[in-house]
This record gives sequence, structure tokens and C-alpha cells, in this order.
Amino acid sequence: MVFVTFENEKNLPLNELLLSFDEDGVKRKLPALHEKWKESRCFTRYAAFPMRNGLVEEGAPLDQWVSETEWFVKDMEWLLGLEHFRFWSTLIHNPGAVEAVISFTQNAVPYYLIGVVRSSAKVFPLYSAAHRCTLQVICRMITQRESDRCWIGREFLGELLYKHFLVSIPLIFDLLPIYGRDNKAVLGLMLQTIFKLQPKFQQDLRVGLQYLQSTFKIIQQRIETDRIDGNATTSSTLNDLAIYVLDCCSSLSLLVEVYPEVRATCTDLGLEQSISNFYDNTLVLLYKNIFAMDNDSPYLVHLNAARMELLAAFRAIVNLQLETILEKPEASLLPADKFLCILTECLSDPVFVRDYQRHYPVERDLDILKQACQGVDSFKLDFVQNAYCSGENGMTNGHDGSGEFPEEDESFGEAVGGVAEEVEPGPSGTSAKLELTPEQQIEANVRKVLDILPDLGDGYVRKILARYEDVEQAIAAVLEGNLPPDLAEADPTEPYIPPDKLDNFYLETGIERLNIYDGDEFDVLVHDKIKGVMKKGKGMPGQPKNLKELLDDKSHVKEMKDRYQEYSNVCDEYDDEYDDSYDAMADSESKTIRLSAQMRNALVDELDDDEDEEEDEAVQRGGPAVSGGGKKPLDFCENPEVLRQRAEERWRSKHQARGGGGGGGQPSGQNRDVVGKAKGQGQEKDVLINRKHKNENKSSRANHNRKQGATFKRNKGMIPS
Repeated sequence: MVFVTFENEKNLPLNELLLSFDEDGVKRKLPALHEKWKESRCFTRYAAFPMRNGLVEEGAPLDQWVSETEWFVKDMEWLLGLEHFRFWSTLIHNPGAVEAVISFTQNAVPYYLIGVVRSSAKVFPLYSAAHRCTLQVICRMITQRESDRCWIGREFLGELLYKHFLVSIPLIFDLLPIYGRDNKAVLGLMLQTIFKLQPKFQQDLRVGLQYLQSTFKIIQQRIETDRIDGNATTSSTLNDLAIYVLDCCSSLSLLVEVYPEVRATCTDLGLEQSISNFYDNTLVLLYKNIFAMDNDSPYLVHLNAARMELLAAFRAIVNLQLETILEKPEASLLPADKFLCILTECLSDPVFVRDYQRHYPVERDLDILKQACQGVDSFKLDFVQNAYCSGENGMTNGHDGSGEFPEEDESFGEAVGGVAEEVEPGPSGTSAKLELTPEQQIEANVRKVLDILPDLGDGYVRKILARYEDVEQAIAAVLEGNLPPDLAEADPTEPYIPPDKLDNFYLETGIERLNIYDGDEFDVLVHDKIKGVMKKGKGMPGQPKNLKELLDDKSHVKEMKDRYQEYSNVCDEYDDEYDDSYDAMADSESKTIRLSAQMRNALVDELDDDEDEEEDEAVQRGGPAVSGGGKKPLDFCENPEVLRQRAEERWRSKHQARGGGGGGGQPSGQNRDVVGKAKGQGQEKDVLINRKHKNENKSSRANHNRKQGATFKRNKGMIPS
């Protein structure tokens, strides 16, 4: 550590300040943010609080945690006590300082488990000290001005935070469940400061939300895959998954609460639909799986808390449209349409619709739309109002819709519904069966049959139950094989496909499609021919898109193509008689012009007949006939057999000139034996000489050259193999 007196009489920022110091009697100056001013202290990392099954783990693990946390608190307090230039030099050039801060944000106890720490009077004060010191260090990291002498440039500070990963989006998501409940104001101010200092964090935050959106899909696929494959998931895995779901949901809810500017990004990503799908599918299945293993599991409470966090996050996101409508009523048509579209898309998730309607009644929001936005589509508004207001009775997805909306301390099973045969206490304390709707009764009968015959499809079972009065008769008919012929020939694994809601809507209202674009003259799903021109990109269809296509215009050639094709039509039906000499002259001239494809084939056949006649005449005269392999005027290529014969003759003449074959001029009559006698019997002198000659006169390349052969064939008009 080098001792130096901090002087900043001109009140310069840290990134422009130079500090003077003496080194071996020589005065030197170095920037205030330099590696020489860092503290080489070894920082203690925070260890996770020892818990097992939701309780404090006493004994040696707890004592070790207390000892390490005490050192961690001392390191954080010492770091806070450093001078301004030493504090920043240590953060930048000593990685251990930032790693110690991140270790607490990753291993700290979230707000939904803080009760375990508070139950121990021994450790809660120590944990509170670590909790407080870490937040103070992070606040100092994003503070631009501590005093008139100790401050740092705004842009330079933003680059330091982003370039050296002092602050990141994962760090922000870690801070949300730790400080989001008890320090909302502080955390909100921190996020505002971070995003103002460095706008690049906005794009990183968008990527983080996309990752959270994909996490919802991964969890849903994991649960659905285990249910379909029949894999027995352990209770510990389901409990960990419940905690993970709560952490994701609470992080999203706290983010939109403490930093409302992020709601616009959530709307662009379509996060509302992801929330409703995750709520309706994943939370229900996860709750049922945990409830089936332990109906008194404390993790059911965590799932109920996750449900409340999702509802709050969805409400905060859609409330952005209502705020925009109230701020600018004259431009409220687009936000109102977005609001109605979001609510309409969520109608496919009936459990979410029912719970959202009970906790945040939609009637109030729709009244705001009616009063503030005069041009809103009344059909859409009435449809959404009827769908949500009747959701408590009709849109329950087969679950009981008569239960009250559960608060945070109630069981989530009351919200998602249960099995149809479950009983509940009546007014007088006795148990009475639930009154089931016809569809619920059919679903219950289908489950009874599938419990006994699980290999059948639910669609096939519904067809059987439609023929018989009760379940027992249907099961007996299947087991005895006494089904009607049409059912016996049907596919027993046929699944059930529920009726389309749009079909029912058409039967009730007469409107063919439930679409906001109904009646639009540009709707391609309704009109076969659309007025106007549908185009993509620049320019109109059929016109050149760039200068190259404009100069390379072939439209005139295409127009004259049919005209020139008519020239190829030759008519041979003439009644006039021509002179033989004129006919011979016409025949000779016709062979020199370019003919059409049909005439060329006929001419080739005629030439073949003429050549055959010439050969016969030559044989009769005793002269040599024309070789069949000779090149004809209209041959596509030369006969390969003739080419091979010619190459063989060249090779034979070449090697005969060299002495009858073999390299090195060896006489043809000389013995070329290189095999000799068996090993151990001795070899003759000629054999040894022949072996040496063969070894010295090996070819300088391989036996053949494929490239050269292919080039040779191509030059001769043949296609290489």
C-alpha cells in the first residue's frame, strides 16, 4: 500500500484527477483510478444460510456460518471506509471485492424464507448486518457524487459499471427477492439510477425478460413430459421446482412494481400471454402433483404465493394501457384496443380468467374505457365484459366454480378445483356431493372407465358411454366383446377432440368467425379477390426492383418469343411437283441450316440410311467400308470404343519403340523374374538385379490421374464418371 495525500483543489472528476506521491525520493504522478492504489485484501465470500427442510440446521454448520459471516461483515464495512479513489481502484483492480458482493446476492435468503432466519435470535442480527452492508456497498458503486471533491463523470461511471460487470441484469434479478419487499423505495431509486447511467442495460433487460419467458415454457414442458411419460417425480424435485417457480414469479412482480418503465418492454414481448398460460397449465399441475404426495406440504403455500405474484404482475402490465388512456384521452383508441386484445387472448386460460376476475374485477376497467375512449369498438367491449363476468359460472374448465377466491393464506386447491367426486361439508356439517353439470358428469364417467381400461382413448370411451346408460354396462360390454359393429370397428385409442368454441358461437349468433377483422375488405381469409395490390418490399409487382433489373429488361424478348416459335413450324403438304435437280439442291441446302428439334431427328435417321447404302456399295466394289465407329457429322461425341482402341495403339507403339515394355530401356528378351525362390533357399543374381531395377524405376506418381482422365473425357465430349 502506497501512502498518498488526496488533493483535489480544482474539484476534478476521478477519471481526470492525477495524484502526486514520492517514490524513492522521486515525485511521480499517476491517475486517481490506478492499480497502484488498490487494496490487496483477501475478501471473505458469503456462505448460504444452513437450512434443512425449512428449519435452521443447528450445530457445526451454523457455527461455521456465523464465523464466516462475521468476517464478511468486517470486509464490507472496511470497504465502505476506504477513500473515494481507493474504493474505486479496489473495485476495478481487485476482483475479490466484487465477487464478495455478488456472493451475498446469490446466497442471501429471499423474503419468502426470511421467517426461518428471524426465528433464531442468535443469527438474525448478524444476517441483518450483512444485509445492510451489502446494500450500502452497491449504493456507493452507483453514486456519482459523494462530495464536491469526490465525484466521477457520469458517462465514465456508466462505462465502468457496464464494462467491468460491477452491475449486471443477473445482479438486479438477484436483488429483487432480497430487497424488493422491505426496501422498495431504495431499490426503485437504484434501478432508475442504473438505467440512466448506462442505457445499454435496457437491451440487456429485454434479453433477461426473454430468458424468463423461456423459463416458463421449460418448466411447463418438464411437468407435462413427466405426466405424459408416467415418470415418478420425487417429492424433493417437486419442492425445489415450487421454490424456483416462486422465485421467478416474485422477481417479475417486483420488477414491474419497483421499475414501472419495464412494462412497455413486457408488452412488446407478449409477456401477458405467457403469464396466463403458465398460470393455467403449470401451476395447476404442479399443485396437484405436490398435493398428491403430501396434502399438508408447506410448499403448497409457496405455490399460492406464486399465483398471487403472477396476478399482480399481469395487473401491473395491463394497467399501463389504462394509464395511457387516462393521460391522453384524445389518443386512447390504440391503448384501448391493446387492452381488449390482451384480455381476449387470455380467454383460452379459464382458471386464470376466473381468478383474475375475482381479484381485479374487469367491470371497473371497462367503465374507464367507456368514459375515456369514445371510439372503442362496442362489440369487442361487450364480448370481453360478458366473457369475464360469466367466467365464474361457465369458464371453469371442468372445475368447480362455486368456491370463493382464495386469499394468500388459503389453499390453492380451492382455486384450481378438484376431482368431481370430492365431497365438501354441507351447511349442517354433513357431507354432500357436489352438483355436477352434464359435461362434468361425462368427464367423471370417462375417468371411471379409464381407471379400469387405461389403454382406451378418451374419445373412444365417450362414444361407448353415449350408447349405454351407466358405466358398469359400458365396461361389461367392452370386456365381453359385445359392442355394436360400428364401435367394434372404431379405433380404440381415438383421443377426444373438444368442440371448437367458434362453432358454438356461430350456432348461437350466426357470425361465422370471431375475429376483430370481420367485415374488412382486405381480409384474405374471407375474400378470394382483394381490392388493390398485395405487395412486399419496394416497388409494385412485376416492376424492376433495382437498376440492374431495369437495364436487363427482357420483356420485349418475351413478347416476341411466340412470334419466332411460329417460324419453326414447317408444313410438308404441297401438291406441286418439283424437278429432281431442284429437289437435290433443296436437300443439300436444307442440311446446312438450323432445323427444329423434330426435323433434326428425322434428318439423322436419313443420314444413317444413306451411310448404310454407301457401305454396301463400297463392299460390292471391293473397297474398304466406312468404319462404324467413325465420327459422323451430327454425332454428339466420338465413339468411346474407337478412342480406347486408338489410345491402346499409341501405348503399344510407344513401348515397342522403347524395347518391348518396361522402364529404363531393359531388353524385351531378358528375364524379369522378381519373385525368385522361397525364403532361405537363396536367390539368383538376375532376380536381385530385377528387384533393384523395379525399385529404382517406380512411377513418380500414382497408377492413374483422375483429374487428367476427367479432363480428357470432357474435351472429347464425354461425361466423366
